[in-house]
Amino acid sequence: MKTRIASLSLLALAACGPVEPGTDGGTEPTCSEGFCTHTAPAGAQNNSLLLTVSGEGAATEGFGFPPPVAGGEAYFVDGWEITFTRVLVTVGNVTVSENPDLDPNDASKTGALVAESVGPWALNLAKEGPLDAKEQNGKAWPVTRLTAQNKKAGSPPFDATTKYALGYSLLGAKNGVFNVNLDAADQTAYTAMISKGQSVLLEGTATWKGGVGCRSTVASYDFTTAPQTVNFSFGFVAPVDFKNCVNPELSPAESRGVQTQAGAQTTTQVTFHLDHPFWESLEEDAPLRWDALAALGKSSITEADLAIDFQAFRDTNAMAIPWRTCGPTLDNERTSGTVSYDPVSVPVNPAGGAAGLKNLADYMTYNLSTFGHMNNDGLCFPQRKYPSPQ
Repeated sequence: MKTRIASLSLLALAACGPVEPGTDGGTEPTCSEGFCTHTAPAGAQNNSLLLTVSGEGAATEGFGFPPPVAGGEAYFVDGWEITFTRVLVTVGNVTVSENPDLDPNDASKTGALVAESVGPWALNLAKEGPLDAKEQNGKAWPVTRLTAQNKKAGSPPFDATTKYALGYSLLGAKNGVFNVNLDAADQTAYTAMISKGQSVLLEGTATWKGGVGCRSTVASYDFTTAPQTVNFSFGFVAPVDFKNCVNPELSPAESRGVQTQAGAQTTTQVTFHLDHPFWESLEEDAPLRWDALAALGKSSITEADLAIDFQAFRDTNAMAIPWRTCGPTLDNERTSGTVSYDPVSVPVNPAGGAAGLKNLADYMTYNLSTFGHMNNDGLCFPQRKYPSPQ
Protein backbone atom coordinates (compact mmCIF):
# COMPACT_ATOMS: atom_id res chain seq x y z
CA MET A 1 0.00 0.00 0.00
CA LYS A 2 2.84 2.43 0.87
CA THR A 3 4.39 1.79 -2.53
CA ARG A 4 1.07 2.50 -4.29
CA ILE A 5 0.56 5.76 -2.37
CA ALA A 6 4.08 6.87 -3.19
CA SER A 7 3.56 6.07 -6.87
CA LEU A 8 0.29 8.00 -7.00
CA SER A 9 1.92 10.97 -5.31
CA LEU A 10 4.73 10.97 -7.87
CA LEU A 11 2.17 10.81 -10.68
CA ALA A 12 0.30 13.72 -9.13
CA LEU A 13 3.41 15.84 -8.80
CA ALA A 14 4.37 15.10 -12.37
CA ALA A 15 0.94 16.06 -13.65
CA CYS A 16 0.44 19.21 -11.61
CA GLY A 17 4.02 20.39 -11.89
CA PRO A 18 5.13 23.82 -10.70
CA VAL A 19 2.94 26.88 -11.08
CA GLU A 20 3.63 28.40 -14.48
CA PRO A 21 5.28 31.81 -14.79
CA GLY A 22 2.81 34.54 -15.61
CA THR A 23 -0.02 32.76 -13.80
CA ASP A 24 -1.45 32.73 -10.30
CA GLY A 25 -3.45 29.53 -9.87
CA GLY A 26 -2.05 28.06 -6.70
CA THR A 27 1.11 27.80 -4.66
CA GLU A 28 3.63 25.05 -5.37
CA PRO A 29 1.39 21.99 -5.01
CA THR A 30 1.46 19.27 -2.41
CA CYS A 31 -0.14 16.09 -3.68
CA SER A 32 -1.63 12.94 -2.20
CA GLU A 33 -3.53 10.02 -3.73
CA GLY A 34 -3.67 11.70 -7.13
CA PHE A 35 -4.91 15.14 -6.00
CA CYS A 36 -2.92 18.34 -5.57
CA THR A 37 -3.77 21.25 -3.30
CA HIS A 38 -5.27 24.28 -4.98
CA THR A 39 -4.90 27.83 -3.75
CA ALA A 40 -7.27 30.21 -5.50
CA PRO A 41 -5.89 33.52 -6.77
CA ALA A 42 -6.35 36.17 -4.08
CA GLY A 43 -7.10 39.86 -4.45
CA ALA A 44 -7.00 41.55 -7.84
CA GLN A 45 -4.23 42.42 -10.26
CA ASN A 46 -4.46 45.07 -12.94
CA ASN A 47 -4.07 44.02 -16.58
CA SER A 48 -4.71 40.35 -15.78
CA LEU A 49 -7.28 37.67 -16.63
CA LEU A 50 -8.94 35.87 -13.72
CA LEU A 51 -10.45 32.60 -14.92
CA THR A 52 -13.48 31.22 -13.07
CA VAL A 53 -15.66 28.15 -13.68
CA SER A 54 -19.43 27.86 -13.19
CA GLY A 55 -22.29 25.48 -13.93
CA GLU A 56 -24.61 28.41 -13.24
CA GLY A 57 -27.71 28.11 -11.06
CA ALA A 58 -28.65 24.86 -12.78
CA ALA A 59 -25.67 23.09 -11.20
CA THR A 60 -26.33 24.28 -7.66
CA GLU A 61 -30.12 24.61 -7.68
CA GLY A 62 -31.15 22.24 -10.47
CA PHE A 63 -33.99 22.65 -12.93
CA GLY A 64 -37.19 23.40 -11.05
CA PHE A 65 -40.78 22.72 -11.94
CA PRO A 66 -43.12 24.50 -12.38
CA PRO A 67 -41.09 27.01 -14.38
CA PRO A 68 -40.83 30.56 -13.02
CA VAL A 69 -43.69 32.82 -14.04
CA ALA A 70 -41.26 35.38 -15.42
CA GLY A 71 -39.83 32.76 -17.78
CA GLY A 72 -36.33 32.85 -19.20
CA GLU A 73 -35.03 29.77 -17.35
CA ALA A 74 -34.62 26.32 -18.83
CA TYR A 75 -36.94 23.63 -17.46
CA PHE A 76 -38.10 20.12 -18.30
CA VAL A 77 -41.24 20.61 -20.35
CA ASP A 78 -42.60 17.17 -19.44
CA GLY A 79 -42.94 18.14 -15.78
CA TRP A 80 -39.80 16.86 -14.09
CA GLU A 81 -37.66 18.59 -11.47
CA ILE A 82 -33.94 17.78 -11.64
CA THR A 83 -31.41 18.34 -8.85
CA PHE A 84 -27.70 17.55 -8.91
CA THR A 85 -25.50 16.23 -6.13
CA ARG A 86 -22.42 16.01 -8.33
CA VAL A 87 -21.33 17.79 -11.48
CA LEU A 88 -17.72 16.70 -11.77
CA VAL A 89 -15.54 18.22 -14.49
CA THR A 90 -11.86 18.70 -15.23
CA VAL A 91 -10.81 21.97 -16.86
CA GLY A 92 -7.33 22.64 -18.20
CA ASN A 93 -5.16 24.01 -21.00
CA VAL A 94 -6.41 27.59 -20.80
CA THR A 95 -4.96 29.39 -23.80
CA VAL A 96 -4.70 33.04 -24.81
CA SER A 97 -3.79 33.66 -28.44
CA GLU A 98 -3.45 36.56 -30.84
CA ASN A 99 -6.10 37.59 -33.34
CA PRO A 100 -9.45 35.92 -32.56
CA ASP A 101 -10.72 37.28 -35.88
CA LEU A 102 -8.04 35.64 -38.01
CA ASP A 103 -10.58 33.77 -40.17
CA PRO A 104 -14.22 34.92 -39.99
CA ASN A 105 -15.26 31.68 -41.71
CA ASP A 106 -13.41 29.33 -39.34
CA ALA A 107 -13.65 30.12 -35.64
CA SER A 108 -11.10 27.43 -34.78
CA LYS A 109 -8.29 29.52 -36.28
CA THR A 110 -6.43 32.13 -34.26
CA GLY A 111 -3.05 33.78 -34.19
CA ALA A 112 -0.06 32.61 -32.17
CA LEU A 113 -0.33 31.38 -28.59
CA VAL A 114 0.84 34.08 -26.14
CA ALA A 115 -0.22 32.78 -22.71
CA GLU A 116 -1.21 29.50 -21.15
CA SER A 117 -2.27 28.03 -17.82
CA VAL A 118 -2.31 24.24 -17.97
CA GLY A 119 -3.86 23.24 -14.63
CA PRO A 120 -5.76 20.94 -14.73
CA TRP A 121 -8.43 21.65 -12.12
CA ALA A 122 -11.07 19.23 -10.83
CA LEU A 123 -14.37 20.69 -9.63
CA ASN A 124 -17.80 19.71 -8.38
CA LEU A 125 -19.98 22.46 -9.85
CA ALA A 126 -22.97 21.36 -7.76
CA LYS A 127 -21.26 23.21 -4.90
CA GLU A 128 -21.57 26.98 -4.64
CA GLY A 129 -18.37 28.85 -5.29
CA PRO A 130 -17.30 32.02 -3.46
CA LEU A 131 -17.92 34.37 -6.39
CA ASP A 132 -21.11 35.49 -8.11
CA ALA A 133 -21.38 34.00 -11.57
CA LYS A 134 -21.89 36.17 -14.63
CA GLU A 135 -25.31 37.85 -14.82
CA GLN A 136 -25.89 36.74 -11.19
CA ASN A 137 -26.71 33.25 -12.49
CA GLY A 138 -25.41 31.00 -9.71
CA LYS A 139 -21.90 30.94 -8.29
CA ALA A 140 -18.40 30.49 -9.70
CA TRP A 141 -15.05 29.07 -8.62
CA PRO A 142 -11.79 30.98 -9.30
CA VAL A 143 -9.12 28.61 -10.64
CA THR A 144 -6.26 30.58 -12.18
CA ARG A 145 -5.09 34.06 -13.13
CA LEU A 146 -3.00 34.87 -16.18
CA THR A 147 -0.82 37.88 -15.46
CA ALA A 148 1.47 38.05 -18.49
CA GLN A 149 2.16 36.67 -21.95
CA ASN A 150 4.10 33.72 -20.56
CA LYS A 151 4.59 32.02 -23.94
CA LYS A 152 6.59 34.98 -25.23
CA ALA A 153 10.22 35.66 -24.41
CA GLY A 154 10.45 37.75 -21.27
CA SER A 155 6.74 37.30 -20.43
CA PRO A 156 5.64 40.83 -21.40
CA PRO A 157 2.36 42.21 -20.03
CA PHE A 158 -0.88 41.90 -21.97
CA ASP A 159 -1.69 44.73 -24.37
CA ALA A 160 -4.86 46.25 -22.95
CA THR A 161 -5.68 47.85 -26.30
CA THR A 162 -6.12 44.58 -28.19
CA LYS A 163 -8.32 41.48 -28.12
CA TYR A 164 -7.00 37.98 -27.52
CA ALA A 165 -8.61 34.65 -28.38
CA LEU A 166 -9.41 32.49 -25.36
CA GLY A 167 -9.81 28.73 -25.27
CA TYR A 168 -9.86 25.92 -22.73
CA SER A 169 -10.23 22.15 -22.56
CA LEU A 170 -12.68 19.78 -20.92
CA LEU A 171 -10.40 16.89 -20.05
CA GLY A 172 -10.82 13.29 -19.04
CA ALA A 173 -10.47 12.74 -15.30
CA LYS A 174 -6.85 12.08 -14.40
CA ASN A 175 -4.38 11.77 -11.56
CA GLY A 176 -2.46 14.89 -10.60
CA VAL A 177 -5.25 17.47 -10.80
CA PHE A 178 -5.59 20.55 -8.65
CA ASN A 179 -8.48 19.74 -6.32
CA VAL A 180 -10.58 22.90 -6.26
CA ASN A 181 -13.47 21.68 -4.08
CA LEU A 182 -13.81 17.88 -4.07
CA ASP A 183 -14.57 16.27 -0.71
CA ALA A 184 -13.73 12.65 0.12
CA ALA A 185 -16.89 11.25 -1.50
CA ASP A 186 -16.32 13.38 -4.61
CA GLN A 187 -12.75 12.13 -4.81
CA THR A 188 -13.96 8.52 -4.72
CA ALA A 189 -16.39 9.26 -7.57
CA TYR A 190 -13.67 11.12 -9.48
CA THR A 191 -11.23 8.22 -9.13
CA ALA A 192 -13.87 5.92 -10.63
CA MET A 193 -14.16 8.37 -13.55
CA ILE A 194 -10.43 7.97 -14.21
CA SER A 195 -10.76 4.22 -14.64
CA LYS A 196 -13.64 4.74 -17.10
CA GLY A 197 -12.03 7.54 -19.09
CA GLN A 198 -14.89 9.90 -18.25
CA SER A 199 -14.72 13.68 -18.49
CA VAL A 200 -18.11 14.62 -16.96
CA LEU A 201 -20.15 13.00 -14.19
CA LEU A 202 -23.73 14.12 -13.58
CA GLU A 203 -25.38 12.64 -10.49
CA GLY A 204 -28.69 13.61 -8.98
CA THR A 205 -32.41 12.95 -8.78
CA ALA A 206 -35.34 13.50 -11.13
CA THR A 207 -38.75 13.92 -9.47
CA TRP A 208 -42.10 14.16 -11.22
CA LYS A 209 -43.70 17.53 -10.35
CA GLY A 210 -46.00 18.10 -13.32
CA GLY A 211 -49.36 17.53 -11.64
CA VAL A 212 -52.48 18.57 -13.52
CA GLY A 213 -52.49 20.61 -16.70
CA CYS A 214 -50.24 18.34 -18.76
CA ARG A 215 -51.03 17.51 -22.38
CA SER A 216 -50.16 14.22 -24.07
CA THR A 217 -50.21 13.22 -27.72
CA VAL A 218 -51.84 9.92 -26.66
CA ALA A 219 -54.46 10.71 -24.03
CA SER A 220 -54.90 7.07 -22.97
CA TYR A 221 -51.23 6.50 -22.13
CA ASP A 222 -50.59 5.91 -18.41
CA PHE A 223 -47.43 7.74 -17.38
CA THR A 224 -47.86 6.64 -13.74
CA THR A 225 -46.55 3.16 -14.55
CA ALA A 226 -43.05 4.68 -14.67
CA PRO A 227 -41.16 5.59 -11.48
CA GLN A 228 -41.99 9.10 -10.28
CA THR A 229 -38.54 9.51 -8.72
CA VAL A 230 -35.39 8.44 -10.55
CA ASN A 231 -31.83 8.67 -9.27
CA PHE A 232 -29.21 9.00 -11.98
CA SER A 233 -25.46 8.76 -12.42
CA PHE A 234 -24.31 9.57 -15.95
CA GLY A 235 -20.62 9.49 -16.80
CA PHE A 236 -19.70 10.88 -20.22
CA VAL A 237 -16.54 10.29 -22.24
CA ALA A 238 -16.45 13.66 -23.98
CA PRO A 239 -13.08 15.46 -23.92
CA VAL A 240 -13.40 18.66 -25.95
CA ASP A 241 -11.18 21.63 -26.75
CA PHE A 242 -13.37 24.74 -26.64
CA LYS A 243 -11.65 27.23 -28.92
CA ASN A 244 -11.83 30.95 -29.61
CA CYS A 245 -14.97 31.68 -27.59
CA VAL A 246 -17.47 34.45 -28.22
CA ASN A 247 -17.55 37.06 -25.46
CA PRO A 248 -21.00 38.63 -24.89
CA GLU A 249 -19.36 41.30 -22.71
CA LEU A 250 -17.63 42.83 -25.72
CA SER A 251 -19.32 45.07 -28.25
CA PRO A 252 -20.85 43.85 -30.44
CA ALA A 253 -21.96 40.90 -28.28
CA GLU A 254 -21.04 38.29 -30.90
CA SER A 255 -17.37 39.37 -30.81
CA ARG A 256 -14.78 36.72 -30.04
CA GLY A 257 -11.98 37.12 -27.54
CA VAL A 258 -11.07 38.79 -24.27
CA GLN A 259 -9.45 42.11 -23.48
CA THR A 260 -7.57 43.12 -20.37
CA GLN A 261 -7.80 46.49 -18.61
CA ALA A 262 -4.74 48.50 -17.68
CA GLY A 263 -6.33 49.67 -14.43
CA ALA A 264 -8.39 46.64 -13.43
CA GLN A 265 -8.64 42.87 -13.45
CA THR A 266 -10.80 41.16 -16.09
CA THR A 267 -12.82 38.13 -14.97
CA THR A 268 -13.49 35.51 -17.62
CA GLN A 269 -15.88 32.68 -16.82
CA VAL A 270 -15.85 29.17 -18.22
CA THR A 271 -19.57 28.37 -18.24
CA PHE A 272 -21.07 24.89 -18.57
CA HIS A 273 -24.74 24.64 -19.59
CA LEU A 274 -26.24 21.53 -18.02
CA ASP A 275 -29.40 21.60 -20.11
CA HIS A 276 -27.58 20.40 -23.24
CA PRO A 277 -27.57 16.60 -22.73
CA PHE A 278 -31.33 16.61 -22.10
CA TRP A 279 -32.43 18.42 -25.27
CA GLU A 280 -35.00 16.66 -27.46
CA SER A 281 -33.02 17.81 -30.50
CA LEU A 282 -29.49 18.70 -31.48
CA GLU A 283 -30.90 22.15 -32.22
CA GLU A 284 -29.64 24.85 -29.84
CA ASP A 285 -31.99 25.50 -26.89
CA ALA A 286 -34.37 22.64 -27.72
CA PRO A 287 -36.92 21.66 -25.02
CA LEU A 288 -35.64 19.49 -22.17
CA ARG A 289 -37.27 16.11 -21.52
CA TRP A 290 -37.03 13.24 -19.01
CA ASP A 291 -40.08 11.00 -19.72
CA ALA A 292 -38.10 8.67 -22.00
CA LEU A 293 -35.60 8.03 -19.19
CA ALA A 294 -38.34 7.42 -16.64
CA ALA A 295 -39.89 4.93 -19.07
CA LEU A 296 -36.89 2.67 -18.54
CA GLY A 297 -38.80 1.63 -15.43
CA LYS A 298 -35.86 1.87 -13.02
CA SER A 299 -35.55 3.87 -9.81
CA SER A 300 -31.82 4.31 -10.47
CA ILE A 301 -30.14 4.60 -13.86
CA THR A 302 -26.59 5.01 -15.14
CA GLU A 303 -24.90 5.60 -18.47
CA ALA A 304 -25.11 1.83 -19.06
CA ASP A 305 -28.89 2.25 -19.46
CA LEU A 306 -28.45 4.73 -22.32
CA ALA A 307 -27.58 2.13 -24.98
CA ILE A 308 -31.06 2.47 -26.51
CA ASP A 309 -32.54 3.85 -29.73
CA PHE A 310 -33.05 7.60 -29.29
CA GLN A 311 -35.32 7.76 -32.33
CA ALA A 312 -37.78 5.10 -31.16
CA PHE A 313 -38.13 5.12 -27.39
CA ARG A 314 -40.14 2.31 -25.78
CA ASP A 315 -41.36 1.70 -22.23
CA THR A 316 -41.04 -1.58 -20.32
CA ASN A 317 -44.13 -2.89 -22.14
CA ALA A 318 -42.54 -2.13 -25.52
CA MET A 319 -45.02 0.69 -26.09
CA ALA A 320 -44.00 3.93 -27.78
CA ILE A 321 -43.93 6.89 -25.40
CA PRO A 322 -46.16 9.87 -26.24
CA TRP A 323 -44.91 13.43 -26.10
CA ARG A 324 -46.07 15.08 -22.89
CA THR A 325 -46.00 18.81 -22.24
CA CYS A 326 -46.69 20.46 -18.90
CA GLY A 327 -46.81 24.11 -17.96
CA PRO A 328 -47.01 26.97 -20.46
CA THR A 329 -47.91 26.36 -24.08
CA LEU A 330 -44.76 26.02 -26.16
CA ASP A 331 -44.00 27.45 -29.55
CA ASN A 332 -44.29 24.52 -31.96
CA GLU A 333 -45.64 22.35 -29.15
CA ARG A 334 -45.83 18.64 -29.95
CA THR A 335 -49.46 17.68 -30.66
CA SER A 336 -48.95 14.30 -32.36
CA GLY A 337 -46.53 11.42 -32.58
CA THR A 338 -44.32 9.70 -30.01
CA VAL A 339 -40.97 10.56 -28.48
CA SER A 340 -38.13 10.53 -31.00
CA TYR A 341 -35.12 12.78 -30.55
CA ASP A 342 -33.94 14.73 -33.59
CA PRO A 343 -30.28 14.45 -34.67
CA VAL A 344 -30.84 17.27 -37.19
CA SER A 345 -27.92 17.01 -39.64
CA VAL A 346 -25.68 14.76 -37.53
CA PRO A 347 -25.46 11.26 -39.04
CA VAL A 348 -26.90 8.22 -37.27
CA ASN A 349 -25.06 4.95 -37.73
CA PRO A 350 -25.11 1.65 -35.76
CA ALA A 351 -21.32 1.57 -36.02
CA GLY A 352 -21.08 4.62 -33.78
CA GLY A 353 -17.88 6.63 -33.41
CA ALA A 354 -16.98 8.91 -36.31
CA ALA A 355 -19.56 7.18 -38.52
CA GLY A 356 -22.52 8.57 -36.59
CA LEU A 357 -24.61 8.48 -33.44
CA LYS A 358 -25.26 4.91 -32.37
CA ASN A 359 -27.66 5.27 -29.44
CA LEU A 360 -28.96 7.60 -26.73
CA ALA A 361 -25.59 7.62 -24.99
CA ASP A 362 -23.95 8.94 -28.17
CA TYR A 363 -26.75 11.46 -28.68
CA MET A 364 -26.51 12.85 -25.14
CA THR A 365 -22.72 12.93 -25.33
CA TYR A 366 -22.82 14.87 -28.61
CA ASN A 367 -25.20 17.42 -27.10
CA LEU A 368 -22.96 17.65 -24.03
CA SER A 369 -19.93 18.32 -26.23
CA THR A 370 -21.28 21.80 -26.98
CA PHE A 371 -22.06 22.75 -23.35
CA GLY A 372 -18.87 24.76 -22.83
CA HIS A 373 -19.26 28.54 -23.15
CA MET A 374 -17.58 31.77 -22.05
CA ASN A 375 -19.09 34.48 -19.87
CA ASN A 376 -22.50 32.86 -19.57
CA ASP A 377 -23.62 32.17 -23.14
CA GLY A 378 -20.70 32.94 -25.45
CA LEU A 379 -20.35 30.09 -27.94
CA CYS A 380 -16.99 28.37 -28.43
CA PHE A 381 -15.76 26.25 -31.31
CA PRO A 382 -15.91 22.64 -30.03
CA GLN A 383 -13.12 20.39 -31.25
CA ARG A 384 -14.17 16.95 -30.05
CA LYS A 385 -11.29 14.77 -28.86
CA TYR A 386 -13.24 11.51 -28.82
CA PRO A 387 -14.54 9.39 -31.75
CA SER A 388 -17.67 11.16 -32.98
CA PRO A 389 -19.09 12.95 -35.99
CA GLN A 390 -17.48 16.37 -36.25
